[in-house]
Amino acid sequence: MSAPRRSRSGQAYLETFLVLLVLLLVLFGFLQVALSFGDREVVHHAAARAARAKAVGFNDWMAVKAARVAAIPSSGKLLTGELGYDAAEDGATADFERERIPQYLAAETSARGQYVLDYEEWARGSIRVRSSGSLFGGGALHETVRFDAPLRMPFAGWFVPWARRDENGVPRIVLEADAPAGEHSTLYLR
Repeated sequence: MSAPRRSRSGQAYLETFLVLLVLLLVLFGFLQVALSFGDREVVHHAAARAARAKAVGFNDWMAVKAARVAAIPSSGKLLTGELGYDAAEDGATADFERERIPQYLAAETSARGQYVLDYEEWARGSIRVRSSGSLFGGGALHETVRFDAPLRMPFAGWFVPWARRDENGVPRIVLEADAPAGEHSTLYLR
């Protein structure tokens, strides 16, 4: 009589395990969708900031810097090894960023900017900015920001078969946003 009871108990454990496995996969899927929607909004904001920078007459490097700063929430870990600062040491990453962002925006070259502030996704070149506008100035210009967003949740690559894998095997999807802006710089920069 005890043998059938043990087999039923084993069956309950197996069924519970399978149900929990499915629930975890669904939960990871929902979390990945939420992260991807957040990344999409960040990319749209980055494109708008880059377009605004170009609309008031800044050069391409300033538009790239504006887009990168706007994309900080999706840019991954802060790379601080060469900066002589360890964010894990005191947990004051926000204070460090608050201090370094104006210095980064004032950097005249990408090498100087990289020394002041750098993130994982910036270093890998995941965030790219492309400008297009009229040849003679005036009119509309477009800033396009393209972000190769990593899928961060476990097993996300299984559910997104079109995601390509990078050199480290991380699945990534391409998010792209285009922001039009009026080119106002010709009105006051002559």
